[in-house]
Amino acid sequence: MSVSHRPTAAEDFAGYLRAYHADAIDGAEPVEEVWDRYHLPDGTHRVNGRVWEREKILASLRSRRAQKAAYELHIHEVTVEGRRAAARYTISTPMLGRFQSATEAAVFAELAEDGRVAASSAFSATRPGWSGADRDDPFDDAARPAPGFSPAPPPAAGEEPTPAQDPAHYLRAYYAAGYDPAVPVADAHDRFHTPDAVHQVARKVMQRSGVLKALEEGRAQGHVYPVEVHETLREGNRFAARYTTSRDGKPGRPQEVFAFGEFAPDGRVRRVRFALNPGYGAA
Repeated sequence: MSVSHRPTAAEDFAGYLRAYHADAIDGAEPVEEVWDRYHLPDGTHRVNGRVWEREKILASLRSRRAQKAAYELHIHEVTVEGRRAAARYTISTPMLGRFQSATEAAVFAELAEDGRVAASSAFSATRPGWSGADRDDPFDDAARPAPGFSPAPPPAAGEEPTPAQDPAHYLRAYYAAGYDPAVPVADAHDRFHTPDAVHQVARKVMQRSGVLKALEEGRAQGHVYPVEVHETLREGNRFAARYTTSRDGKPGRPQEVFAFGEFAPDGRVRRVRFALNPGYGAA
């Protein structure tokens, strides 16, 4: 990473992720200076639902740097809306031969006036694996929102919005219909998703038939999934959302979810990935 240009998170969120990790892991500067270069010192940062104080973050950076291990950063997608940004990425560390440790991460960030990160909520799950196995494509043009995307027109008075008009509506309405015994599961799926839509829940990939089976099984067990949406971002045909629902469909057991999706031209969802905090199913 060239020291001549270190982009702030507001200038280039993907560039910030690359610059920050390069300075924090491979750099020689004190980790305090590295952290404060990219983040407000008094910002609030949560990882898997728990607040990480500044000293805990710095201790983690020192430990990672002390390993002197090589790493690979793969940024899969970035969504930016105003002074908020979200990203999904993987950090891989070679262990022995093709064996590696991979940390799957997602972050929602608030951006300060000076371009640094003011606060963040993150998901992180580390798992062992094999180099090159089940890996998303690295960040490139295909991971950016499609240019010229035009979502469905705004709804008329009294008309229900389509998912592309409101990601929060998509999440609430889809969960409600999906687990409503009065709504056929095929209708619940097809109302909000294209026929070829791909769902990834943690590391499990499902297409239409798999989703319908999962909905049927959840209904049979009496599962319910109330949805509390904390924040959503939309950029072009891409959206990101952070919300809380119930874990395993059981009331009283909250489960934070980070979702990254893509809309089709008709306003339905054609791809969506759900990262589950604290990451059960990711290992």
